[in-house]
Amino acid sequence: MHNVNFHGEFGVYSAFSALELSDSIASRIKLGYTFFTKGGETDSMILRNQESKFMYRNILLSIVLSIVITLLVSSTILYVNFDNIALKQVYESDSNSLLQTSQEIRTITETATSLSFQIYRDFVISKLLFYDKPDIYDVQGSMAQLNLYRLAMPFIDSIYVYNGTSELFYVSSNNFQNGIQTKANLGDPGMVDILDHFQDYIPFLPVPRTFKSTNVSTLQTTTVGIYSYLCYDAINLNNSLNSAVVVNISESFFNKSLKKIANNRASNEFIINKEGILISTDGSNPVLSNYADKSYIQKIIANASSPGYLVDNVNENLSLISYTAPDSLGWRYVRTTPYTIITKEIRDMRLKTIYISLSILLLGLLISFFMSKRLFGPIDKVIRSLKTLEIEKRDNLQILRQNFLRNIMLGRDAYHPQVLKSKLTYFGSKITIDHPSLLLMVKIDKYEENIRTYKDQLTLLRYAIMNIGTEISSSTFHAEGIDMGDDHILLLLSAKEADFKWEPVDYTELLQNMQASISSFIKLSVSITVSPLQDEAITCFQLYKQLLEASYHRLFRGHGCIIWSDEIIAYRTKEYKFPSQKEKQLVDCLMTGDSEEAELLYTDIVNETSLYPYTVVHLAISHLTLTVNNVLTTINKNNALAFPLYLDAAVASLTHVETIEEINAQFIDVFKQLQKKLDEKRSSKHVELIKKINDIIDRDYANQNLSLNSIADELAMSSIYISRLYKQHTMAAITDVIQDVRMNKSKDLLLNSSLSVAEIAEKTGFTSDSYFYRLFKKYNGITPNDFRKQLKYENTLQQKGIEER
Repeated sequence: MHNVNFHGEFGVYSAFSALELSDSIASRIKLGYTFFTKGGETDSMILRNQESKFMYRNILLSIVLSIVITLLVSSTILYVNFDNIALKQVYESDSNSLLQTSQEIRTITETATSLSFQIYRDFVISKLLFYDKPDIYDVQGSMAQLNLYRLAMPFIDSIYVYNGTSELFYVSSNNFQNGIQTKANLGDPGMVDILDHFQDYIPFLPVPRTFKSTNVSTLQTTTVGIYSYLCYDAINLNNSLNSAVVVNISESFFNKSLKKIANNRASNEFIINKEGILISTDGSNPVLSNYADKSYIQKIIANASSPGYLVDNVNENLSLISYTAPDSLGWRYVRTTPYTIITKEIRDMRLKTIYISLSILLLGLLISFFMSKRLFGPIDKVIRSLKTLEIEKRDNLQILRQNFLRNIMLGRDAYHPQVLKSKLTYFGSKITIDHPSLLLMVKIDKYEENIRTYKDQLTLLRYAIMNIGTEISSSTFHAEGIDMGDDHILLLLSAKEADFKWEPVDYTELLQNMQASISSFIKLSVSITVSPLQDEAITCFQLYKQLLEASYHRLFRGHGCIIWSDEIIAYRTKEYKFPSQKEKQLVDCLMTGDSEEAELLYTDIVNETSLYPYTVVHLAISHLTLTVNNVLTTINKNNALAFPLYLDAAVASLTHVETIEEINAQFIDVFKQLQKKLDEKRSSKHVELIKKINDIIDRDYANQNLSLNSIADELAMSSIYISRLYKQHTMAAITDVIQDVRMNKSKDLLLNSSLSVAEIAEKTGFTSDSYFYRLFKKYNGITPNDFRKQLKYENTLQQKGIEER
């Protein structure tokens, strides 16, 4: 067996060549085969072979008969129990489907709960909750914010914001008219009763109910089924609500979640509570129908805490009824499938299966009778080959030791400490399992690039890395290298002394020395992840997953880094909260084409995750990928852009990404190309938009309600967007331009009319004459009256000068 050598000051590093090893095995098999087949065979050997053939034929026939009998008995049993097996299979499929549906409903509930709490804490909407007479501008802004919340999630039917002091509802709805409504005229009287008896309802848990809704345009009245989530925390002294937020989810969305997973067996799905009340419609009865009197529902209710299935009549049809255990809401998910549909194919296949099985058995018996004599020769060769392979197996302890250690690290095998010690001794390992030890994970940097460069030689290079690491640590440790495949290997280091103590600075020196040697001898850069020092080597076998998770933080620390796994695992105790506000700012920047600001916001969000577990990093980048792609989709629709560049979904999975710069480059490239496209598209539109804004200001300057928001409403655009755009192109804010126009108009009236200052203030859109006085003096340095006197005096002097000339 040949070796590949790496020479240097640390000695000779050898790694096995897989190809040469295979050649050695092949030559030995050939030699063993020659040994067994050559030489003269005696008559006794021929006689023994004949006896062996006869014995083999008898054994073969016995085995075949045993198989035949077993198959017949098994077929009979299966035939008798086929219906039950089919029912169980359908139940397992239904159970998985129902559990998936339950998970979707729980996800919707969690989302609605989070949304109601977020609305309650929203600073803009809080004025509706706690001010008995909020300003009209606050109401408009709050209602716009409320509509944004509703439109952001398609399953939300409506949102109510209730002010207990004024007893007003602020409604954003899909079913009836939006706006401000009192208790008396609220189109949802059931909600008034719920809020009056709020003690009977648990906050953030869905309240299924129905109410009559009248369409304003068609005047048609329909029954609406919804699930309401109640959020409140302020209760008055008289035990009445001070304020509340109610999020209503459409029943149709629940039904859609139920049906989209349904199979093609004409199944019917619905939800009941523990009393047998219908929580979601089954297509024939409305929500809150009482199903408790149905026989199959009574059986489900009797099995109060476990999932299961039963066969019973449903609407006079024998059906399989599958149901789940009660979830956290106390709901149970039920699916009914007609029995005839389940067993139709079974009935057709029974007879075919019997005929086919009998044919195969008869044919097998016939063939086995004629072929038994011919089978002995090949089987004899196989036995000899197995003996040869067994010899080779004993000769290749290195390969077996690698498989043994790899299986322990992956958790495939587990051994008692004494058995493990015996195994290690058998394989020639010097690891002492009761001495202090640590585990190193060495990852090859730029792995994809190295695959293309070295191709089939990577296995050889991994052995070289193991040998280098073993040699460098040999002065203090007994070392064992383990090839885990792909881009990393493990080094198990067991101290030579039982009272071993080492400081982190000593670790660092050893690890840096190891990295430098690998780079020098085999021209590879590696990153190393280090476990804490363990009291015994046996505990190191349980640290592989911990090291693997910690090694992913190479994403932020870069190639050639040294990572301490206990530092990374400590991140698990930190609670991460996704910066939603920064995400909103990022979306606004992308919508306006501000790539530089978007890049800063994106970098801040990603860099914040570097001090959290890798799962947080993964979810944050996946979330940002989805957000940016949604923005690109929206921009493409709204601006008719031909922008084919989207973030690849593979970015979010981080499968082939080693450093954060690789991800950042893709995001930043999209940001810059988006800005370029938007700049090209919007250059002509911006001029027209600014002209429209100026025309509105010139037209409505006398209207006291003229403001940035009123202009945005008229143009059906975001106030933040038009404000930023206007200032970007004119270097002036819209509010300042409004004041300038009003001030210029007031000057003209002061000079060319006899109107009082109060009348001029009213005609130019100022809310009061006192405010007009203050603002006029701030702009011009003098009061309106002094300005009028001064202008008249100057005009008089000018007129006299003209007459004298």
